[in-house]
Amino acid sequence: MTNQTALPQIDSPYLVEILTKLLNTPSPTGFASAAIDLVEQELAKYPEVRCEHTKKGALLVTLPAKNTAGTGPKRALTAHVDTLGAMVRQIKPSGRLELTNVGGFAWNSIEGENCLVHTRHNGTIRGSLLPHEASVHVYDNVRDGKRDNLSMEVRLDRRVTTAEDTRLLGIEVGDYVSFDARVEVVDGFVKSRHLDDKACVANILAAIKALHEANLRPAVDTCFLISN
Repeated sequence: MTNQTALPQIDSPYLVEILTKLLNTPSPTGFASAAIDLVEQELAKYPEVRCEHTKKGALLVTLPAKNTAGTGPKRALTAHVDTLGAMVRQIKPSGRLELTNVGGFAWNSIEGENCLVHTRHNGTIRGSLLPHEASVHVYDNVRDGKRDNLSMEVRLDRRVTTAEDTRLLGIEVGDYVSFDARVEVVDGFVKSRHLDDKACVANILAAIKALHEANLRPAVDTCFLISN
């Protein structure tokens, strides 16, 4: 019978902690640099790990084997930190925002969701995504009306009534919009938006941490592509 090194224990509290941090870091596709930075900061704790950025902004992580570093075959794993999101398509005359979706979500899946508008120069501004005609007491077609970028709009948590009011906040067409993850950890269950694929990224980080603390290395050089 071949002797095999026992796999190290995963630090489950750390796994949940770093997953929660990732989930609470807005990172729609094309706007994921903050999440990439968070992963890189975590990996900076381990001197044996090498990190480099690809030309498109992904993070390429290398964990060398103990005895065969740089020679022989390599193993590669990948996971991504970017999520579904949206972008400002138009500032309406009312000061509300028409969006275009980033990713293939269904509009009715985010109806009523709180969100952040990420301005270029003025930080973030809170809002909520609702149908233009939202009240069932006023409009007859609320329940059956189509949900799309024309019928849904962001109502900002600011007193704006014109497009100019909204522009004075620093909001412009092309600004990214992220939707609240709504992370909950209950009896070992993690509920949240964007678990795809931040849960896999958190698992990779927890595995690297476990190997480091056990003073173990993979059998072959191993690369992790954290895609943005």
